[in-house]
Amino acid sequence: MKSLLAAAALLVGVLVVSATTGSPAAADPPACPPGESPSEIPGGWICIPASDPGDPGNEDPGDDGGDGGTEPAGCFDGDQEVPCNDEYGGTWDAGHGCYAFQVTPDPPAGSPLWEGHDPSEGSVYSCDYTVTIPENSWFVPNGEDPLVDPAVLAQEALGRMKLENANAQIAPGPGFHTYVHIDNWLWLPEAQWHDLTETVTAGPTSVTVTAEPIRVDWDMGTDVTSCYDAGRVWTKGMTDAAKTSCSFAYESIEDPKGDKHSVSAQLVYGVTWDCDGACLTPNGDLGEIDAPAGDATTIEVRQRQTVVTQ
Repeated sequence: MKSLLAAAALLVGVLVVSATTGSPAAADPPACPPGESPSEIPGGWICIPASDPGDPGNEDPGDDGGDGGTEPAGCFDGDQEVPCNDEYGGTWDAGHGCYAFQVTPDPPAGSPLWEGHDPSEGSVYSCDYTVTIPENSWFVPNGEDPLVDPAVLAQEALGRMKLENANAQIAPGPGFHTYVHIDNWLWLPEAQWHDLTETVTAGPTSVTVTAEPIRVDWDMGTDVTSCYDAGRVWTKGMTDAAKTSCSFAYESIEDPKGDKHSVSAQLVYGVTWDCDGACLTPNGDLGEIDAPAGDATTIEVRQRQTVVTQ
């Protein structure tokens, strides 16, 4: 006569088909809900998500190259640092390759040094202290600092930049459920993982800011996990051998009937800038910048019950 040997609570609502004679033996696999596939265990079958991602591989690939700060201000002739001011009060202008100063008193109206402008419209700057070589002088309009701090322009460019609001995707998705200790796939639309650039110009100084995505911080409702790429899109029909670089497994639930969590993602960028023209500093690092979190998704986590009979 058959007898029930053991019942172990693992996850709620999973079908187990037991053997009907003598020693344990597997019956035919059951019909599983959409998004799940049968998996054989001793004494029967259970339904699990249709894809087991395997090793999530959510490893930090290493130093992202940034130190999280801004380089000290300095003046450079190419790669060679030079004093920012000379003995005559000129300020280093990398764009013109000289120490520049405002010509005082103003050249006479109509002088070619004004480049066709009226003296009321701005000032004349020069590399030539005797102002005998017109090609070593240039006109700067009113309101434009000929040697604005490029770090200030970098912050302005960053403020204009439209960072991506991560659109969190997860499998199993809403309408399905997952189980504890099962790796759930996480990903963003591939188009959201890309570099961004923005340029701001003030007078002879132009600064280009580059924001490079370095990771995605996933708020799973119970923990935060980080992935270092956009992740792999899960598609229907993937086998259990499929793997992803970004996944997360819940370790427990609080409600025996299952927990529901809101899941959101936030892109983190490494932001640097380069200066072109008249530059007190050739480049700098704004560190890591968090984009706003994007649209959230949901996930339901259950616990499985397995019954093995003989």
